[in-house]
Amino acid sequence: MLSRRAALVFGIADLVTAAVLVIGVFVGLPSRWAPVDATAIVLTGAQVAAGIGLLAGKSWAPRVARAASALALALGLALITVLAVTASWLSGVYGPVGAGGAVVLVLVAALALPYLVVMPVVQLVWLRGAGR
Repeated sequence: MLSRRAALVFGIADLVTAAVLVIGVFVGLPSRWAPVDATAIVLTGAQVAAGIGLLAGKSWAPRVARAASALALALGLALITVLAVTASWLSGVYGPVGAGGAVVLVLVAALALPYLVVMPVVQLVWLRGAGR
């Protein structure tokens, strides 16, 4: 069973992740692209549902939180992989000029890492026995 303190911490973390995702995609990105927007909407909805469920102490919340964390982890690993490959390609093909773009991509990956990889892994480990 998930303790009340853990539910509070993870509920807040899920809502913060959803807010950062909305700000990063819908405010930070200069142009819209349907696959990115749709993915962000789905992940944001999952994070909000998990956060509200955990904060409200609902019985279904640990299952939703595990699903949201697994989705965030999968998308986060894919995003960081794509950013790393693209940064290395830019740097290799364009030399010093591409290194500037590579630095931006590495910074974006570093900003995404705690929210889309580290926090979901910690949450999945913590929730592995709750809500079965």
